[in-house]
Amino acid sequence: MLFDFDRDATILRSLTGKVRDEHKELFRHATGGSNPCALRYQSAPISTILWSPGPFGLFVGRSSGERARRSAGLSNQLDFTIPSAMCRGSARGVRVKPKRRHYLYLAVALAMNFPAIAAAQQTSAKTPRIGLLAWWPCDIPGYMGGSGEFGEFISGLGELGYKLDKTVSFECRSAGKHNNGLAAAATELVRLPVDVIVTMSHPAGQAAHEATITIPIVSILSGDPMATGFVGSLAKPGGNATGISYYATELSAKRLELLMEAIPGLTTVGVLANPVVSDLNFERDTKNAANRLGIAMNIQHVDEADDIDAAVDRMEAAGAQALFVLPDMMLADQSKRIADLAIEHRLPTMAWGPWYVANGCLMAYSARYNEMQHRLAFYVDRILKGTKPGDLPIEQPTTFDLSVNLKTAKALGIELPQSVLLMAEEVIE
Repeated sequence: MLFDFDRDATILRSLTGKVRDEHKELFRHATGGSNPCALRYQSAPISTILWSPGPFGLFVGRSSGERARRSAGLSNQLDFTIPSAMCRGSARGVRVKPKRRHYLYLAVALAMNFPAIAAAQQTSAKTPRIGLLAWWPCDIPGYMGGSGEFGEFISGLGELGYKLDKTVSFECRSAGKHNNGLAAAATELVRLPVDVIVTMSHPAGQAAHEATITIPIVSILSGDPMATGFVGSLAKPGGNATGISYYATELSAKRLELLMEAIPGLTTVGVLANPVVSDLNFERDTKNAANRLGIAMNIQHVDEADDIDAAVDRMEAAGAQALFVLPDMMLADQSKRIADLAIEHRLPTMAWGPWYVANGCLMAYSARYNEMQHRLAFYVDRILKGTKPGDLPIEQPTTFDLSVNLKTAKALGIELPQSVLLMAEEVIE
């Protein structure tokens, strides 16, 4: 049997210099020669060699003759040629010293495993695959253009030097605009598998966290990341998850204060809350803030978009003078509908994202979501380069902006105080 790896230059070129040097040293030690080029080891008794499965393909050991033949399925003679690609200078035969013959057996095994080592290197150099766990329907072309749920994130990757769909690829799975669809979508990504999972909402991040404890997860977090068990601490998350959290117990109070300043004499507020995300503490924080500020609350729980109209009817009947929208993806998806209902019922609205104001709600106070989405690219870049997600601290935004819609204020017959307008970062005329 002849093993001559010079015939496969591609495999040899795929090996690093370090691998070549290590194999040359091993052959040199086996033969005692200073130049192991073109070593031919003729008629090695197969009775001394046993090939068996190992981590890179085969492992060489010692065995009796007949058992070795049956295990290896080889003839009684072994003819092996060291590839010239591993050598320098002329090819000279080198005689094997008997006492070092067991080193040669190991060298033969390693040489036979060159293809497996090369394959392992190719696997480690494969294109990273990023899993996108979406709440809205997947739109990869839109994301590539910088729009949609992951547009800012993918733009951030491009700015970090990634050539989209060339040096990195994407797999997207959607919950179909239902929180109860997140678990199945996360499980699909885990089964593919992917190298890292990215999400843009706390429920999606939580679903990914429940689906895997090994694949890194990078997410925007709206709730308390420690109270929900997503991370161990902000400074040292531990585990396989990290990201950006804009949660702060003071946010609900700040929004209520701004609403009270915009609507003097406000005493009763209607609240839209999705009970599906009750574990994120938005409702608790809002109740605590309202009690402290002396505001009565009428909380309406809605977990389906079709329930919003009746909920607004009920809060108006209960004497609500304004509408307060708690964070939730379903409610965010219905921002235009909520804005239209608020104007119809003449309820000034405070929400948690600037898109509400763009769609016709009166006010919103929020972190800069596009910047947070963009920042997630930094986390993914670090993870793909070898940093453990648990070693990347959870970041928190320091800038929150007030947005107001003067067109809506006029429709509601409200003249916003100058103090509110001066605080507004965005004013829609």
